Amino acid sequence: MQCSGAEKKSCNINKGSITVNGVEIAVEEKNIKHMHLSVYPPNGIVHISVPLGTTESKIRMYILQKWLWIIEKQEKYKQYTRQSEREYVSGEEHFWRGKSYRLKVQADKKSHVEVDGDYIVLYVPEGATVDKKSQVLDSWYKEDLKEILSQLIEKWQKKLNVTLSGWKIERMQVRWGSCCNAAGKALFNLELAKKPYHCVEYIVAHELAHLLEPTHNDRFHNILFAHLPNWENARKELNEFII
Repeated sequence: MQCSGAEKKSCNINKGSITVNGVEIAVEEKNIKHMHLSVYPPNGIVHISVPLGTTESKIRMYILQKWLWIIEKQEKYKQYTRQSEREYVSGEEHFWRGKSYRLKVQADKKSHVEVDGDYIVLYVPEGATVDKKSQVLDSWYKEDLKEILSQLIEKWQKKLNVTLSGWKIERMQVRWGSCCNAAGKALFNLELAKKPYHCVEYIVAHELAHLLEPTHNDRFHNILFAHLPNWENARKELNEFII
């Protein structure tokens, strides 16, 4: 959760992939001292960050040493409950701020979204396509998440005595967030709009802590423990939450 592809010029030097035992693994070169391997929910995508100039043979050897751990993680994520493909029809289950709602689709010339009790009401023109419905709902999610993130970022900048030079929200495939400490910029996954508040706060704390420590070493974890003692529980809940 450290550097995004969007900050490649100032942070990431090279990005590619290699295949090991039939599994494609994303490889990212960074200005770090040690290799760091991650397996991301919900699909078990594997990513490895490596020091600049690390040879492919060293990367492969490191991955093979961690192979059983990779397989265990992927099997674990297969057990997570996932939503079926969204069709954006009335009665469908959708999540917002950690709670389950039923979708109610209403015809209206002006596209917008409202929350009415246990329903997320999606107003779209008659005959709107699935893509159009998805865009309207995602825009609403983004605006809502932007408000939450603005408050949390302000809070955690003060807590950690750091400053982000910029941040934005994007749909990300394998990460809840990322931060490039060299550029002082952060990205946050749009899917966080569906997650509980304390899980979103954990991601904000995590990414801003990278402005103090770019790697996931003991110093980084100690920063989190000092300011957010239950961060491990929030991480577990976030990764097990319905996608």
